[in-house]
Amino acid sequence: MNKEKLEKLNELFEKEVERERLKGASLLVEHKGTEVFRRIYGSDKKDSIYKLYSMTKPVTAVAVMLLYERGTIDLYDPVDKYLKGFKNMKVSTEGRLADAKRQITIKDLMNMTSGLVYPGGEYEAERVMEQIRIDLHERAVKGEKFTNVDICNALAGAPLLFQPGEGWRYGISADIAAGIVEVAAGISYGEFLQKEIFEPLEMKDTGFYVKEPDRLAVMYSRDQNGVLHEADEKALAWLNLYAPDKPPYIESGGGGLYSTLEDYRHFVRMLSDDGVFRGKRILGRKTVDYIRTSQLNEEQKKWVNLTAFEGYGYGNFMRVMINPAEGGSNGSVGEYGWDGLAGSYFMIDPEEKLTLIYMQQIEQGGDLSLRRKMRQIVYGALED
Repeated sequence: MNKEKLEKLNELFEKEVERERLKGASLLVEHKGTEVFRRIYGSDKKDSIYKLYSMTKPVTAVAVMLLYERGTIDLYDPVDKYLKGFKNMKVSTEGRLADAKRQITIKDLMNMTSGLVYPGGEYEAERVMEQIRIDLHERAVKGEKFTNVDICNALAGAPLLFQPGEGWRYGISADIAAGIVEVAAGISYGEFLQKEIFEPLEMKDTGFYVKEPDRLAVMYSRDQNGVLHEADEKALAWLNLYAPDKPPYIESGGGGLYSTLEDYRHFVRMLSDDGVFRGKRILGRKTVDYIRTSQLNEEQKKWVNLTAFEGYGYGNFMRVMINPAEGGSNGSVGEYGWDGLAGSYFMIDPEEKLTLIYMQQIEQGGDLSLRRKMRQIVYGALED
């Protein structure tokens, strides 16, 4: 790597801090297993703990694939084999409900082709899911206890947006996958992650709640002028950060984990090293090959509606680069990774043996232009 070119990253981020576009962030780049760049900015610290939000999803993908390569589950298993609430699902189309033509499979979950949605207001499926979410939250606040399985079965009460396998929609599929892991493994999802992923990967500060809340990175919000201020109580409640030091009522496989830059580095390194971490085999090499393969067919790709998705396919809860030119990227086919609601981001390039992990905590999420510039600089610094 050309270290002089790589220092352009520092110039980029110092300008962001100076303009008050950032008040806390951390960035790590590794090439061929060697750290080539690490900086901590503003209020963040070396051991800061971040809410990962959707960067939890790749961890859930690994959890599922651990059971897959042991023969415990089959990706073509119907979801209702494990979660009975998913029997006889309905699809909401043109203001009416129709029977699902087939059962949702685990593979559908992993690729977001299940028809399951996140709560929202645009479609009937989203509105029903929102009512279920509100009901579960209110009951939890009153002290009612749920298992992940209880919650998954309750979420099955919302209709699907489309017939299983016939479209693509970013939704609660990873949370349902976590419920399947819990049933198939016979222990809670958090226990499974701790035993099978966090302990082997030495991720000592990763979990569904924070034991040292004073280490939490500050969550910020942008005002109308784009200037950052500490998030208020309303924002923290919306971001599910009102009680980070208490076990949550759901161990969300889609967005519930907290972690550090160093811990997540261990997870990323395991994937980039074909399933091995510090000499320990976590996943098989061919299983990792499968994880980083785009799974969408041409019809499913037409449904993809996320910003900054140009040039990417999708599979196993992650984006996968299939056309760098379309994405305006100087990167490689096969680069993959994901990001989180508050703007954290990671990528792995198997061809170049290159990884990048970026952490921030901003209510409004990541700056897509900044993200592209990060990648441009890193790829531009490659020489060997």
